[in-house]
Amino acid sequence: MTDLQLSDEAPADAGTAPDDTADGNAYAGAADIRHRRVTGVVINGREMIPCETVVLAVGHSARDTFAMLYERQVPMEAKAFAVGLRMEHPRQLIDRMQYGTAHHPLLPAASYKVTAGTSSGRGVYSFCMCPGGYVVNASSEPGRLAVNGMSYSGRDGDNSNSAMIVTVTPDDYEDDSPLAGVAFQRRLEESAYRAGKGAVPVESYADYKYAVTGERTDGSVIRQEYPGFLPAVKGAYRMAAVHDILPQPLNEALVEGIESIGKSVPGFADGGAYLSGVESRTSSPVRIMRDETGQSAVQGLYPCGEGAGYAGGITSAAMDGMLIAEKLRAKYRSIREPMSIEQQKTEKYNG
Repeated sequence: MTDLQLSDEAPADAGTAPDDTADGNAYAGAADIRHRRVTGVVINGREMIPCETVVLAVGHSARDTFAMLYERQVPMEAKAFAVGLRMEHPRQLIDRMQYGTAHHPLLPAASYKVTAGTSSGRGVYSFCMCPGGYVVNASSEPGRLAVNGMSYSGRDGDNSNSAMIVTVTPDDYEDDSPLAGVAFQRRLEESAYRAGKGAVPVESYADYKYAVTGERTDGSVIRQEYPGFLPAVKGAYRMAAVHDILPQPLNEALVEGIESIGKSVPGFADGGAYLSGVESRTSSPVRIMRDETGQSAVQGLYPCGEGAGYAGGITSAAMDGMLIAEKLRAKYRSIREPMSIEQQKTEKYNG
């Protein structure tokens, strides 16, 4: 567990902090901490590392860090993200959808990216697609269960899977706390744990759709052509009522989105596919506020990347890291690099 050591004493050059900033709200509700600054990082409650700058590049599931920041009144807000379920198909079926053949020796296991709009306005889309891969139990808290996906380098597993997720916003949360999105995730994970009695809960798409809409769906393609098709899950799994995990509006949006995708990708919405859940850790449900300098209201604290709420994957997190590095370079260059004689002459002439 990492903690921050902060000082409430304003540095000599602090001046007067603005009431608002370029992003409109970074100091909102934080007038009493606008002169607070980082003085160190505390590791596991024992070791303190003195410092004046901390780049807070945490992951999207750093719930203990979010709670610590909230207790220390670091300005944060709940943000939109997405949740859903893992959907598995036979790898050969996906290969045939993408390549037109299921057994081409020169082609790797096929991947896909699919998306659909829904009548509710929510988006439904695939996320973290794993060709020839597995569903994995990615739980991190007792009594709660979350899933993810993975592929080995050979991508030669019998199944291919992807998270099929639906957008959620702070309007879906129970309150307006900055940590309301975390509480929303936890409720879903508790429901998944109960559904599977501690194992990963799995349900056929046919049964899921019938429970959600009352409509039957055809599972003939997978059942007839891939009679040995079973879930590929790392860890224990159990056939269970996956339809009880998500709120009904999200279930309805997922069914609508999957059915829409199935119209353009024949076989995708086959009732023999498997769903498992819950996929709740797609991105951060929290944004740690920062101003145009890249800093929090706590001076010297630079929220960065996906966990801080400024990215949605590896590439965008790396780009945000570059942005913060540029902010720090500009800050320390202006402090520590004296102007050359030529620069001084130019500044005097321009002034």
